[in-house]
Amino acid sequence: MKKFYDGFCWIEETLCNIGFGAMIALVFISAIARNLGRPLAWSIDVAQLMLCWTTLIGADVAFRHGKFLGLDLVTRRLPVKVQRILALVIDFLILGALVIFIIYGFRLSAESWKRSFQTLKISYSWVTMALPVMSIFMSVSDVLDIISKIKQFNAPVDENVRPMEGGETA
Repeated sequence: MKKFYDGFCWIEETLCNIGFGAMIALVFISAIARNLGRPLAWSIDVAQLMLCWTTLIGADVAFRHGKFLGLDLVTRRLPVKVQRILALVIDFLILGALVIFIIYGFRLSAESWKRSFQTLKISYSWVTMALPVMSIFMSVSDVLDIISKIKQFNAPVDENVRPMEGGETA
């Protein structure tokens, strides 16, 4: 299962990198075409679609690597046990928010199915579907992070590393 998850993570990171590069290239080409008097009307819609998916894939990648949330100005002065408890509470709150995003995101996608892009002949649901789908993926990352933190809960503290700092999971 770990091999499957590692492969999935690699695919997700690769898609994020490709999507980001393609989006930059598309916007650049669109700007050049517009300056040459041949605007690419469809480029705005494609860029919007790519921006949504790439951003949310990137959010999962950042979350998985512990780079998503980093406000520890107050918590780093607390005792280690309190830091660990707060880290778990925050992860459970994030999981709750992700469940809400999943439920209402699928509802939004269903409601926007009949709406279409101005220049593309596809449903706008392909944009709104990014939120619930990526929330599912982030939920998996969050659950794995929670499991990792629970396993490490009573581990001794290394003075060189802040306790319960995000990072690689499972």
